[in-house]
Amino acid sequence: MSINWEPPSDWIVIKTIDVHTAGEPVRIITGGFPPLPGKTILDKRRYAQENLDHLRTALIWEPRGHADMYGCIPTEPVTSDGTLGVIFLHNEGYSTMCGHGIIGLATVASDTGLILLEG
Repeated sequence: MSINWEPPSDWIVIKTIDVHTAGEPVRIITGGFPPLPGKTILDKRRYAQENLDHLRTALIWEPRGHADMYGCIPTEPVTSDGTLGVIFLHNEGYSTMCGHGIIGLATVASDTGLILLEG
């Protein structure tokens, strides 16, 4: 059976990949999230908190997520030697670090070609 349905054109469609690291979940946003202006990761995170928090709750809270769900938004690097930036989110807000999120993001970034590994 096939469902041929397209969301209305004014809806935001956000694409994700769900992974886990030793059972710890992380939802990686791969497309559709609005741009995050700012020169630093903290600027970008502040913008997300103040303007786009409804998207965090839609992605992380039930029914699409759960209390233990973490998420991450890959961004362009904010330093000249960076490969990518990341903003971590969870059910209560935002984090500056998430160990299992880093492992999940690095794996997905490598496997999908978001970043190219040398060597």
